[in-house]
Amino acid sequence: MTRVRKKSFIILSSLAPFIYALMMFLSIKLASTETGINTLNIKIADNTQWIGGNIASSNVFKFENIEPEPLESLREKYADSESVILYIEGEKDAYPVNYSIYSKKSVNVDLHEYIRKTITAIVENRKLKEYDIDNLDKILSEIRTPVDMRTIKWDKNREDKESNTHIIMLISYILSFILYMFIFMFGSMVMRGVIEEKSSRIIEIMISSVKPFQLMAGKIIGVALVAILQFFIWIVLTGAFLSVFQSFSPGVGDGMLSGVINSLASINIVEILVCFILFFIGGYLFYASMFAAVGSAVESEADSQQLMMPITIPLILAMIIMMQTFRYPDSSLSVWASMIPFTSPIIMVARIPFGVPLWQIILSLTILYATFALMAFITAKIYRVGILMYGKKPSFKEIVKWLKYK
Repeated sequence: MTRVRKKSFIILSSLAPFIYALMMFLSIKLASTETGINTLNIKIADNTQWIGGNIASSNVFKFENIEPEPLESLREKYADSESVILYIEGEKDAYPVNYSIYSKKSVNVDLHEYIRKTITAIVENRKLKEYDIDNLDKILSEIRTPVDMRTIKWDKNREDKESNTHIIMLISYILSFILYMFIFMFGSMVMRGVIEEKSSRIIEIMISSVKPFQLMAGKIIGVALVAILQFFIWIVLTGAFLSVFQSFSPGVGDGMLSGVINSLASINIVEILVCFILFFIGGYLFYASMFAAVGSAVESEADSQQLMMPITIPLILAMIIMMQTFRYPDSSLSVWASMIPFTSPIIMVARIPFGVPLWQIILSLTILYATFALMAFITAKIYRVGILMYGKKPSFKEIVKWLKYK
């Protein structure tokens, strides 16, 4: 209740969905705009004398052909300038031997890709024309056919549903990333709460009234309720934001919205939400118990960094495996990572939108909650000793000794 009454909680819970929506809008807008980008001038020294003249300028890149000279001569002229030199090696009217971009600064990715794709197309077109085929341009225009690929999930009752792999992947990414963020954020909140109570010595009064395990469990469950409340508020506000956006901007984003709706219709939303909540609770309880043990063993948040490494490394590893899971959700790595409790909350949530057998979900949840019970037993032993230890940051060896105390 103390945390819920704080202004920071109220502000974050109320504004977070709008801030995230604004950030997404700005990122899309910035990615698609060229406003404010300075025009870059590129000088082409083309020894073949047939490629440079075919490279067209764009709104951002301006190409200028210069007289081809030996590379050392160009270095003397342009090494100290801001000019970008595209140097094409090879004999006159022959195919190039090598392509190089010389610049005083690092070349941005857009320029590199623009030049690479443009030269590739120029060389390919010349090679095709050497076959001396009549009406080659017409033939190529007729051959190049865009393919619109549909993905449809079918079942025995013939209730086929169309889905969109990219949107399902996006849903998978968002859910798994939110889970990672919530576990780390609220687990850290448990650790900071324990450190705060230990530093103020109020823990010594509280421990006279309740058992250490009860105190640790209360801290973990209390913060879990704060997390669930905040998550519920975000869901409600996000739904309201989307409704208001659609009512004030009818027709805007209808194509994308309809694609999302069709994709959502092909997956079991109830199953995904239930699994998300179950894996969030299990993952949070598992990691929060370890965060509480770390908080009890140190006197300040700065001292916790070394002890947090065994906790943060599995979470980071889960995010790395998650990228592989998006591509191959049924691979051996993804399946095993969705069973190991250190990575299963994030990886299984990433797999579920693609379709996972029920027995795998049940097995993963069973292992996760059973491991939490074991972890809670272990961390409670650390917690009961650590909350009354002052003056020295313990080593891993000393923490292992605490487990043997009776």
